[in-house]
Parts: sequence; C-alpha cells; structure tokens
Amino acid sequence: MKSILIRYGELTLKGNNKHIFISQLISNIKNQLSSFEKDKIKYIKDNNSLVLDVDDLLVNEIIDKLKNVFGIYSFSVIEKCDKNIQEIFKVVLKIVNSSDKKRFKLEIARKDKSFPMSSADLKLELAPMILKAAGDLIVDVKNPDLKIEILIKNDAAHVFSERIEGLKGLPVGVSGKALSLLSGGIDSPVSSFLTMKRGMEVDFIHFMTPPHTTPDALEKVFELAKIVSKFNSKNFKLYVCNFSMLLQELQHIPQQSYKITIMRRMFIRIANKLSLKEGHQSLITGESLGQVASQTINSIDVINCVSDIPILRPVLTHDKEEIIAISKKIKTYETSILPFDDACSLFVPKNPVTKPKRWTAEKQENAILWNELLDFTLENSIEKFSLINGEFIKQE
Repeated sequence: MKSILIRYGELTLKGNNKHIFISQLISNIKNQLSSFEKDKIKYIKDNNSLVLDVDDLLVNEIIDKLKNVFGIYSFSVIEKCDKNIQEIFKVVLKIVNSSDKKRFKLEIARKDKSFPMSSADLKLELAPMILKAAGDLIVDVKNPDLKIEILIKNDAAHVFSERIEGLKGLPVGVSGKALSLLSGGIDSPVSSFLTMKRGMEVDFIHFMTPPHTTPDALEKVFELAKIVSKFNSKNFKLYVCNFSMLLQELQHIPQQSYKITIMRRMFIRIANKLSLKEGHQSLITGESLGQVASQTINSIDVINCVSDIPILRPVLTHDKEEIIAISKKIKTYETSILPFDDACSLFVPKNPVTKPKRWTAEKQENAILWNELLDFTLENSIEKFSLINGEFIKQE
C-alpha cells in the first residue's frame, strides 16, 4: 500500500463550521474516486489533513483524479514508518538514494507533542546521519533541489519529498447551487469553473435556435459541459432551451440595436423561472466588462434589473488573454473555438446599443408578445439532461 497526504488549506480557517467543509470535501473525493474498488482505498482523516492508503498500482491514477477536486490545497505521496530515529533514517535515505539531486534540506514538524524529541533536536541528530550515509550530499537551506519533510503524527512518521499543488478553493456544494448560461464560447465554461472554485454546485442552461444553430453547435455545448463536469458535483443537470419562437418575435422590436439586450433579458427571465423551480440561488454568465460592445456597465444594469436572484460574473474583470489561459488550463479552449455559432453570436445587430436604458428596453418589449411566448417556452421547450456513464441522457 502507498499513502497520499491531502492538505485542506483554506478549509482549516472555517472555525466551528470546519467539519462541514471537510465532510463535503471527503464526499467529493470519494465521488471522484468512485470508479475504484472501495477496498483499494482507506480514508484516515484529522482536522488538518486526510490520508488515503491506496493500492500501489493506483497511485498515479488517483493523483490525476485529486487534481480535479476543489478544496485540496496540496497533496504528497508519503512513506509511513515507526516513530523512531532509525526507521525514519532508513526512509529518508531511501528517498535520497533514489534521487540524483544533491542540494539537500530537511524539515521536521512534530504534530504529536508526546514524541520525546523536539523538531530541532530530531533534525540535529538525523541530518549528520543522512550526510554521512549519502556521501556527496550537501546542505542548502536557501535553495535546495531536494527538500525532505518529516511529520511526526500520532499514528506514524510521515516522510515525503514533493508537494503537488491542488486546485485550492472550497469544496463544490458548500456554497449552494447556481445555474450557468452556457453559450458554447470561451468565457462561460471559465465562469462556471471559477464559480465551482468558490464551492458552488453548477447546473447549465443552453439556448439554441434551430434551424439557425446546428446539431453540431449543440454537441459542442454537451462536450463543454462534460469537460467542466470533472470539477463539478456528480448530480449536475444540463437544460437545453429551444429559443426559436421568442427569437422570431424579437425580430419585430422597433429598435433593432436593442435586439441583443432584449434577447439577454429573455434568457435571464427564463433562467430565473427555471431556478425558482429547480432550487438555484444565483445565475452565472461569462460577461467581461467592455470585451464586446454590448458588455458595458449600462447593458449589465438593464439586464440585471429583470433578475430576482443574483447574477455572478466571475470573469467580469478578466481580459481575453486571462480567460483564454484559464480555458486552456481546464481544457475547454479547443472545444470552445470550434466554428459552430450560438444564438447570441448569430443575432448580434450590426450596431448594438452600448448604453441602453431601462425604459427604452421596456418600450421595445411592450411592442411584442413576449410574455405568452416565454411561458410557452418554459412549459414546452426545455429539455433536461443528466450525465450518466459519460453520456448525456434526456430526463423526463
């Protein structure tokens, strides 16, 4: 068996609610590792860390899975041994001999205060033993290329030489549930990912407009939801709304420059009503301030005012390069740039209004029959999908 030490990071600062965050994190880890046989993994937790005892052959696969779990600060593959200096020395020497690095630093933390030696005393006794046995090793406390850490814990001494960075953030599920407007572009998957990082479970809604948008465009959205799902809760939903009837009616507004603004107000109204029914506490969009002509603070105000729940915009202050960098990191970029247009990109007017006003937007809406069509769309034109065994299955 091998052991993996998982550090909680930010979760340890949550005071009396710490156990709630840690329990959710462990639940999410178990969900990520659910494809492995239960008897291959043993969970050992305390207030500041979690240790997984795992089958030797599964270590690399499990590490890859842990990299997708929000709430993990970092983790290490560790060697456990008895809490005596000879046994600790043997494990440290094994690590040294398996490495070609020569600038060495030893760090020791005594978590078990009943251990008879202080951290400093243990280091003073252990370091000369290692240097003598290793031969050509030198101490370099400022710029080591091999740092070996020893934790003296209640159950054993934990020895390791590498810290693997986790996603950090909060465990998905501790901050409630949101509905993300997933367009198929670069920005909305990144916004969804960043919202998950702060502990929100995320469902998705996509607005399609057949025959103007193609089946390939919808398949692209399914693929994006699959990619982002590895960071999400196991029970998330994807809603697909056929927006064609409302879109046709929008062609009749008096001022065509307001078309994209009115379209987004309709998206928000539909998402609000769906959220009320399905228990979402906020919406998520991929709007970035000033990125395109219609994403101004005036537009945001006119769109916000039709929502009864908060609208989160995680990439609001990011520029395009920053958003693209995150999309590449989470592996949505290549799918997002596939040449299949969504409803917004297809129907942006030639000169969209950049400083819309609420009363003018309301005037445009009063000129069309949107209320009845919106209710019809909610009742008849939204399909719900769940991801089951890697494929989206329509739910009744």
